[in-house]
Amino acid sequence: MRAAARETGAALAALAAYVATVLPAVRGELRRWRKLAEAMADSERKSQALTSLEEKRANVEAVAVFATLAPLRHRRAVLRAIVPLQLAIDYRDTLEEAGDASGDDYLDALDSAWVREAEALASYSTVAPLLRAAADRCAEGQRQTHAAAAGDPSELQRWAEGLEESGEYRWWELAAGASSSVAAHALIAAAADPEVSAATATAIDAAYNPSIGALTVFLDDLADREADREAGEHNYLAYYEDSGDAADRLAWIARRASARIDPLPRASRHRAILAGVGAFYLSDPAAQSPYAQPVRRALLAALGPGTRVLTAFMRTRRGVGRGAS
Repeated sequence: MRAAARETGAALAALAAYVATVLPAVRGELRRWRKLAEAMADSERKSQALTSLEEKRANVEAVAVFATLAPLRHRRAVLRAIVPLQLAIDYRDTLEEAGDASGDDYLDALDSAWVREAEALASYSTVAPLLRAAADRCAEGQRQTHAAAAGDPSELQRWAEGLEESGEYRWWELAAGASSSVAAHALIAAAADPEVSAATATAIDAAYNPSIGALTVFLDDLADREADREAGEHNYLAYYEDSGDAADRLAWIARRASARIDPLPRASRHRAILAGVGAFYLSDPAAQSPYAQPVRRALLAALGPGTRVLTAFMRTRRGVGRGAS
């Protein structure tokens, strides 16, 4: 009972810290990058950049929660790296969806900015190899996923099977984890800690890739499953035999993520972030579909009381928002 209370309290504390110290700052960063996009000379690329900003700003606001892992005085510095990194990931994704992944000045500015800001953090040199690998892994994962959406997923499978040799994860679980940006953001936050060790950075990377990263991708695909089916889009859940198989595997991944978090410094905050990820998607109305219900039940059980409390809170907020519209 006490453990459940502590976990719930940590999740609520993380939510409060996010709302008070992170969300206003990240919105300021988004305004700054929007102004730069509006100044682009190429009208087609300007339209693509602004569309990406509008359609995917929720991604940026969501990953900004990783700044709460950093000491309060360093959170703005962390956000100055996290925001352009996620904007670059999403903008590159938009370009790939349009069939034109070649770079431009705006993408170059985003990539240069996140690297420059990350390099200014106290322990950048400690996390740098893992951080660059995480960012490159995410970019390649997205590219491979787009290629699979266009036809045969065999190349995606070959790539994913080369990511890990243990065989504990199925290949599409590895691919989903690699396609997520969360490991990179967690490592940026770690770089703000002047005392972080290489061993701790490695443990953080191992916690987020593939387990937590895979969960974020699968949960996003759960929310989008029906829309993806109608549009013929790639969806990682399609590789499971059925929703029961998906529920069993995602619950296993969630338990694996929790075990990886346990030895980390600030483990309660990492666990609160995991709870928030689960709650954000499991409170979505799409998580009430017949397919999603077994997955939802299994994950609520596996992720623990913090996720259940936040899911109830977010469902209430979503309901209020629908009632006011």
